[in-house]
Formats: sequence, structure tokens, C-alpha cells
Amino acid sequence: MRGAYTAGVLDFFLDAGIEFPLVTAASSSALLGSYFLTKTRGSNLKLFEALMNNPETISFRRILSGKDLFGMDFIFGQIPKNLVPFDFAAFSRSETRIILGTTDIVTGLPCYYDRFETMDELLTVIRASCSLPVLAPYVAHEGKLLMDGGLSDPIPILPALENGSEKNVVILTRNKGYVKKATRLNWFYRLRFAGYPELRRLLRDRHNTYNRTMEQLNELEKRGKVYMIRPEQPLQAKRVERNRKILHDLYWQGYREAERQKEELIRFIRD
Repeated sequence: MRGAYTAGVLDFFLDAGIEFPLVTAASSSALLGSYFLTKTRGSNLKLFEALMNNPETISFRRILSGKDLFGMDFIFGQIPKNLVPFDFAAFSRSETRIILGTTDIVTGLPCYYDRFETMDELLTVIRASCSLPVLAPYVAHEGKLLMDGGLSDPIPILPALENGSEKNVVILTRNKGYVKKATRLNWFYRLRFAGYPELRRLLRDRHNTYNRTMEQLNELEKRGKVYMIRPEQPLQAKRVERNRKILHDLYWQGYREAERQKEELIRFIRD
């Protein structure tokens, strides 16, 4: 739900006519980035409003009954197909290439996708990229068991670099100086994912993976290869935030902070 900040930044890009030849994304940004390619301004804000307006989105009662916290069938079925229609034709026509990151929970390696023949195939990959361990089940796709892309590659800058991108704009939902701490749930992960040792390793080391990625981004920023847009202050929202005002505030925080950086951002892209 912290992705509401990202949604605000992306709508600013659309309003300002700022386009990119390549988008790489993982976790909730896989969904937001895909809507961004359709150029339907405001769709990502409507997406969060749809999430807020339906009890199917988040249900603690459901997880206590042994099911999933997030209503994944609702999120990746009803929302893009009915409530906030996803324009797959516009997505397919886009001149921007998109690479979506997922995690193979058997091997522990990132698995990237950039070709989508149908809307259902795209939604399957996005769903996999958004499937947080414990809170959502894995997704079986093309012979692999896939989950949250952020487990193996939390900020997928590597696919952009490998595709020759010299100027990279990175949207973060954590403020400068944020350092991810080690989890205290390793004991639980050992029980819950006993048959998936590589997944347990990823969960155990997730803080190190994230912090190393941020070190890499900071170095790329110094070399003029990365421009980071991130909250000026820590976001006042939880991962499963359900307060409508907070989510709208996050959206406008992202929009306005990106807007304030417009001239600097354009200079970075053009230089």
C-alpha cells in the first residue's frame, strides 16, 4: 500500500510528458508500472481506491482461518477486468519495454519477464511479483513456482543496466538513510517453508539484499547513472494500510515531491 507514493510520481510523469524507453519493476510496482504503460492517467489512484473500497482486499479474519490476507483473486481479477479496466491493447502498443521481476522460490533466483501475449499472462506474472510470502500463495507459471520479485531483487536496477540503460530514474518508497533490519521471524519461516530452503534463505537475508542494492544505487548515483526519487520524510503508512486519507496523502506526496524535482530530473535525463 506504500505504493500509493509511487502512483503519485507516475501520474506526475504522465502530466509532465516524461517517458522512458524501459521500465523495470517488482512487487506492487509491477502492477503500477504496467498501468503506467497504458497512459491512462489516474488509473493507479483509482486502483488504490478500489483496494480501499472492498473488504475482499485485506482480511485479517481470512488469514486467521488459514487463508490469505490479501484477496488475490479480487485484486488480479475483478479490479483490472471490471473496476479499473486495464487497457491491454494500449499496453501492447506502448513503445516502452517493461521487465517484471519475480522470484523462483525453488532456486532462490530472480526470474524476469518481458513478453506478454495475453492480458491473463501479464496478470499472472504481476500477481506472482506481488505475492508476499505468508500473506499470499506462490504462483505456478511456466513450470516455476514464483513469488514476490522483491525477495531476490528488491529494486531491479540490474536488468536495466544489462540492457544498456545509461540513465536510470529510480522511485523508492523509503527515505534517504533507511536501512532495512534483519527479520525476527526466521523461526516461523523454518516451519512455514520447510520444503523451500532457498526461500527461507532469501527471507533470512532479505535485509542484506536490500541494503547491498541501496549501496549499489548510491554508487551509481555518484557516477551520474541513477537519479532517485524518494520520500523526503518517512512514509506514514503500513504495508497493509487501510486509512483512505493516509493513502491519498501518500499519492499527493509522491506527485508533489516529483514535481518539485522536475527541472533537475529533466537535466539528468538530457545531459
